[in-house]
Amino acid sequence: MHLPYANVRIKHWNPGAAMPLVLPVHLICNTSDEEIYGNIRTNSAARGDWVKLADAHDGIAVLCGSGPSIADHIGEIRERQAAGQKIFAMNGCAAFLHGHGIMPDYQVIIDAREITADLVGPAKHHLFASQVHPECFKRVPDAQLWHLQVGNIENEFPEYHDDYCLIGGAASVGNTATCLAYAMGYRNLQIFGYDSSHRGEDGHAFRQSINDGDPCCVVIYNGVEYKASLTMKLQAEKFQETASALIESGCKIEVHGDGLLPAMFNSGELDEEEKYRLIWAQNEYRNFSPGEASAGKFLELVKPAGLVIDFGCGTGRGSLKIAESGCQVLLLDFADNCRDEAAQHLRFQKHDLTKPIHVMGHYGYCTDVMEHIPTQFVGLVIENIMRAAPTVYFQISTVPDAMGELIGQKLHLTVQPHRWWRKLFESMGYFVAWQEMQDVCSSFIIKRGDTS
Repeated sequence: MHLPYANVRIKHWNPGAAMPLVLPVHLICNTSDEEIYGNIRTNSAARGDWVKLADAHDGIAVLCGSGPSIADHIGEIRERQAAGQKIFAMNGCAAFLHGHGIMPDYQVIIDAREITADLVGPAKHHLFASQVHPECFKRVPDAQLWHLQVGNIENEFPEYHDDYCLIGGAASVGNTATCLAYAMGYRNLQIFGYDSSHRGEDGHAFRQSINDGDPCCVVIYNGVEYKASLTMKLQAEKFQETASALIESGCKIEVHGDGLLPAMFNSGELDEEEKYRLIWAQNEYRNFSPGEASAGKFLELVKPAGLVIDFGCGTGRGSLKIAESGCQVLLLDFADNCRDEAAQHLRFQKHDLTKPIHVMGHYGYCTDVMEHIPTQFVGLVIENIMRAAPTVYFQISTVPDAMGELIGQKLHLTVQPHRWWRKLFESMGYFVAWQEMQDVCSSFIIKRGDTS
């Protein structure tokens, strides 16, 4: 089972190489589909108490992951429980909290491997996903069952006449637990130990041997380096999307502690490069490619022959279409995780378009880029692009973005009408050879004054 697209890149330096080899990594589940669905069938047939959707209430859910920072907040968690707040412990965190005098109200487990049964720990109640190994239910026969929304899971259910709900979230037990708490009626989520990164060499607040050997990478976020396993990185990225959806649905969410995930959630306004690293990790942002949609028009009108530079290439699907026509292409973007796997073989340079471009092309292609540029840098970016290619096709959105809410950020920073863009090109001394105005975007073919 493929996990949500994480677009992880691993850099490997070969001896004597001038540049690293960048390898794309796609994450798969740690258990086969056959075993997962077998567990679902077995557990669902044997359990009559399935979690159902509860009405919203004013209770507070304290969700506790196993990140190193959980140890910094034991006193606060103990005080919260004394005040009547409910403690949800993920996996081995149940035993960790119990060892510090805190009996969790709930332990949550979703991992389908048999070895995960060794993480079953003390708690007043246990909430096990239907995909866990049946050994977990042997350890706690009265555990309550709930269903993770994956694949065609309902096809595996026995006949069941009571209400039940499917729980989203994906990527990790921590992310899914936020949705589980919501389904149980909680609208105030206080989150601890969701670090999604190491502290020194420690990935958890305690030794958890089943995670020994997990492959790790270095994630740079807002200029800070974090060591994270690939699944931690995925959790941190998907949490932003899940949390945003829960907040829209009326939840209050506070993330305590430190690490990659808290930094991402609590950082507020991001720098531009980090913003796009994060948005390109969202599946929804990849669904539509303006470059792919405009490539046919570009080829028809410009009839390029020679090197085409794709300025702000994004997924690279536009470049693929241009390359299929027989042109050479060079892809530029400052987010190194933007390209689809199919475009990885095309020539690519990581580049910030506000900086001079030290390569010359015969033609330029720039779609869904200019509206993302802060207004004070728009002129500079146009100059850099036009110096690098004498004839450039621009397609520019003229409406606010609809996708920034996935990460709580504004993406379209220069939203202006067709006439504004045309006058800007002309005022800078460029020739508008062709133009087209549509409801949500404008397109131009712009030529330098030295171009016949």
